[in-house]
Amino acid sequence: MKKISVILALVLVLAMVFSLTACAKTTIVGTWKYTMDLGKALLAEAESQTGETQDAEKAAAQKAMIDGMKKIYDGISMTIILDLKEDKTFTMKMDEEAMKAVVEKFKEQAKAAAPDMLKAMFGEDTLNAMLEAQGKTLEEYAAEYAEEMSLDDADFNEVKGTYTFEEGKLVLTPDDKDEKPVTMVAELSAKELKVTSIEGDDEAVESFKSVLPMVFSK
Repeated sequence: MKKISVILALVLVLAMVFSLTACAKTTIVGTWKYTMDLGKALLAEAESQTGETQDAEKAAAQKAMIDGMKKIYDGISMTIILDLKEDKTFTMKMDEEAMKAVVEKFKEQAKAAAPDMLKAMFGEDTLNAMLEAQGKTLEEYAAEYAEEMSLDDADFNEVKGTYTFEEGKLVLTPDDKDEKPVTMVAELSAKELKVTSIEGDDEAVESFKSVLPMVFSK
């Protein structure tokens, strides 16, 4: 009889857990994280600024530039932390430590890709003349270019503001009046916030559209 009572008690406990889980309210309040393919967004922005040309030499230079950017941006990511509070305020920031590691990777890839990119930008003869005038080798110039990719003076200030979430639209309004509100069409579940589209006329918003959908998780 004792054995049956223990089993019955277990069943009752499990039933209670499942009941509480079913009744749990799905809420947008909480800390959400999303790791974005930043390289893809940057490349999309660069490609959007590259106009069509009938000049074969210019077209080849543009292609070489884009190919170089693909090598530099490959695997470059950024973790975004979005904290949505009960009082309808929000903070958004980057994961600083993760970003530092990414920038080091970016510097190495920039160093490797810079020679071909510089040749595409200036033309080999012009580039050689520039290097000779400065007393540098191409490799030295490329290394200097890569070293400029530093986070020593980077600003990791949080973006703060207020938000609303109604009818599947998350509207973030920064406190800084120079920053424009951003509207995200999102699907909310208990552990995921899936952004399927972004509305806004900021250039950064346009580049983010290339990585949709953006799936934030708690």
